[in-house]
Amino acid sequence: MRLTLVGLLLFASTALGQTVTFTAPANTLQNNQIVVSPAKCGSEWSVTWARAGSYCDTLFLWLSSDSSCTRAPAAADLLLQEIAAANTTTTGNLTFSAQQAIARGGETCESQTTTKEFRLCASTKKLTGTIGFETCADTLSSIGGSPAIDLVYDPEPPAAPAAPTVTGVDSALSATVAPPSDASRMVVEVRALTTGEDGGVGTGELVASKEQVIANTVFRLEGLENGVEYAVRAIAVDGAGNQSEPSPIVTGTPIASEGFYGGYLGAGGSETGGCTAAGGGITGCAMLASLGVWLSSRRKRS
Repeated sequence: MRLTLVGLLLFASTALGQTVTFTAPANTLQNNQIVVSPAKCGSEWSVTWARAGSYCDTLFLWLSSDSSCTRAPAAADLLLQEIAAANTTTTGNLTFSAQQAIARGGETCESQTTTKEFRLCASTKKLTGTIGFETCADTLSSIGGSPAIDLVYDPEPPAAPAAPTVTGVDSALSATVAPPSDASRMVVEVRALTTGEDGGVGTGELVASKEQVIANTVFRLEGLENGVEYAVRAIAVDGAGNQSEPSPIVTGTPIASEGFYGGYLGAGGSETGGCTAAGGGITGCAMLASLGVWLSSRRKRS
């Protein structure tokens, strides 16, 4: 009987615990952050909430301007939903934009020129004790689940990257980039080469472009014309989609690849100069090939 009573008390105590979890579509989050650029400042984002446990006071769901969730929403915070203690709804959706959150602090998307973060919060007065002996706390506590979700407004573009290293290959250019620390993706552009106003090298019409995550630092840009000189530049992109200023341009020229024999002829060799006929009607090339096979077999046996 005693064990049964203890079990019921433990169950009752657990049932009083209040928790709220937030979930969002995977394509919305970047490391549990909703990252927003100025271009999407007014765009709306949706998060689903779900709660468990018993409640003795109002539940606040809100965006905190200072990442503190252990209080009631203030004037600079964006209140998203207020749920009375008698309301038994256990799940719902929250819709908000960076523009709304920024406006609560007296700013606009245009005037907010530095990165601003808001924490998605759930706070209430906790109900403690056991059934029949409940106590409602005097102050609010955070009951938001883990991991936390942040709304990040990022108006700051990444640093401009250094000029890429470019190598000409057959009908293509190979470019190697060094991403800035605040970039998540890189873009390499191949443009027509022009003469600038000061007589220097300029960039014209876009010919080819490729975007990759920063882990892939080598770009192959294909469909180019051999023997034509192109302008190449790199652009960094951050998690919000902000683009950096372009890197300094470098030039590159695709080069036709003719293989070893074509390269030999291109270097001035004659068609028979490299492999002359040897005694017995066996060409020098055949002899060299046979010698290579013999040496390879000896190395394998040793």
